Parts: sequence; C-alpha cells; structure tokens
Amino acid sequence: GLNKLLVGFDTKDAWALCTFAYSAGPGTEPLLFEGRTDGRIVPPRGSKNFGWNPVFEAEDTGKTYAEMDMEEKNKISHRFRALEKLKAHL
Repeated sequence: GLNKLLVGFDTKDAWALCTFAYSAGPGTEPLLFEGRTDGRIVPPRGSKNFGWNPVFEAEDTGKTYAEMDMEEKNKISHRFRALEKLKAHL
C-alpha cells in the first residue's frame, strides 16, 4: 500500500483535495470550488475501512478518517470544505 511506497521518503505529509465545478448554464464558464484537508500518511488504523481512509491522518486530529465517526469527519473533510464554498456561492 501507500506505506510501502513511501518507505524511502523522509516526510509522509499529504493532503486530501476535492474540487466541485459549477456552471450556471450553457455558454458560462464553470466556477471551481476547492476543499483541502492537510494530514499525513500513517500505518492503517480504524474500522471504517474505505479507500485510503485508514492511512490518512488529518492534521491536528490524531485520527485517521477511518477512526472518525461520520459527523466528525464531515466537519473537516476536503469534500465538506469544497461543498461549503459552493453553497456560499449559490
């Protein structure tokens, strides 16, 4: 997995990134809304095993996404942050 790929690297810093695009209709340029959560790659932890959730520890939480309940994760996730920006625009 990711941990084996990163063995030779000094830093395991990472970020999760989500971008939503919105267009008001034909002929209008889409607007982009980006959300980012900083963190690092760690050995797998947590029971909510989906994708890379067990190995991504969000900055300042001490938890991987897989260790968080849905409510906690949704407050800090990259998707939530991007969606909040889109909602503010609408």
